[in-house]
Parts: sequence; structure tokens; C-alpha cells
Amino acid sequence: MSKTKVITLICERSVDLSQHLEQNTLKDDPNVEVVQYPCSGMIQPLMVEAAMKAGASGVIVCGCQIGDCYYREGNKMIRERLLGERPPGLKKTVDRRRVIGLWLSRPQTGRFISEAKEFVAFVGKLNADEGPPKVEPAKPAPAAKPVGEAAKPAAEKPQEEAAKPASAVKDEAKAAAETLEAPAREEQKPSSDAKKTTGSSATAAEESANKTDELAKSAEKEKPKEPPAADSKSKKKA
Repeated sequence: MSKTKVITLICERSVDLSQHLEQNTLKDDPNVEVVQYPCSGMIQPLMVEAAMKAGASGVIVCGCQIGDCYYREGNKMIRERLLGERPPGLKKTVDRRRVIGLWLSRPQTGRFISEAKEFVAFVGKLNADEGPPKVEPAKPAPAAKPVGEAAKPAAEKPQEEAAKPASAVKDEAKAAAETLEAPAREEQKPSSDAKKTTGSSATAAEESANKTDELAKSAEKEKPKEPPAADSKSKKKA
């Protein structure tokens, strides 16, 4: 395997490479491997990062000319992602010098081959000066808890409840019933007291009325009688 490997992610409607490929490798430069897509808009920054992790020294992204996309704006979308103007973009750990974008029409095969050769030479020099690209390793996922341990407490709880003796269950039910009856008894007390108060007030009112009648009768008996009025004959004699 060559020390310098470049992966090309290209739209199949862009440059025509049908006569220049041999088992997905560019005949004019065996360092260039080609992966074709129906549209460059399907290419994601994660694919560029994956190519770097797989050992690529550089990545070429090639789409149709800007404004001439068969699917309207696919090339524009990936171009903005590579430039960091549209999410998702490349991670900060990716060396932008090792990623280029080419926007070419179908007849521009010669230009693509020329650009690809220059890019292979450029990343080869970077490898010689700085070493291969450094890619941030993927962080390991946290270990999941065993399913058996998580389900164990929930499974044991019903067994513990079922293991209670019948007498204990009966006592708990009785205590619960007494707790519910206590407020009802307290609510009934005020109503009985109210009946007593109402009855005593009615009795007192009747006694007061009777006393009033007796006083009125006694007052009429004790009232002095008025003397009869003198007639007109007695007045003349006087």
C-alpha cells in the first residue's frame, strides 16, 4: 500500500471518470481511490472524518459546478458544510489543509486529474514534514448496567409483599378502616350538638312567651276601674 492515500468522494453526475477508473482507483494516479454518490449533497463531514480515521492522508470532495446541481442545491450544501457555514461541519480536530472541494462539470475530467495529482503531492509533503494526520480517537461508550441487576429489586418487591402472613394483612386492613372512620365520627359530633342547642333554644322561647302572657293577664286584673261619667241633670242641679 502506498504511503500517501487520497480518498475522493464524488458526485456521479460531476466529472466523468468511467474511462479512468480501475477497481475504484484512478488509473492516472493509483494513490487516489474514488467513491461515487448520486449527489454530492449526500456527502457528510462524518464521511470525511471516517476516511481520515481509515488511514487517508487527504480527502477530495467533488460535485457539480455551483448553481448547476441536478438535485438543485446538493453541491451548495456540502460546500457550506466544508466551509463551516452550515451544520453539521467538520470537527475542529480535522486538518483543513487535507480536505479540498472541487466543483466541476462532466467534461472537466482533465482538470480533475491535474488537481488530484497536485493534492496528492501536497499531502505527501505534509506527511513527510509533520507525519500522517492526527485523528481524535472515538470516546468509548459508558458501560451499560446489566439488565438482571436493574430488574432484580423490582422483581423481589412483589415476592416480599406476597410473603406477608394473612394475620398481618388483616391487621393492616383493620387499622386502615379505623383511620377512615375516625374523621366521620368527628364530623357527626357537631351535628348532634347542634340539635341539642336548637331544642333548648326552642324550649326557652316557649317559656318566655308563656311568662309574657301571664304578666299581661295579671296586669289587666290589677288595673283600677274608671268612675262612670256624670249625666247632664246632676250638672244642672249643681
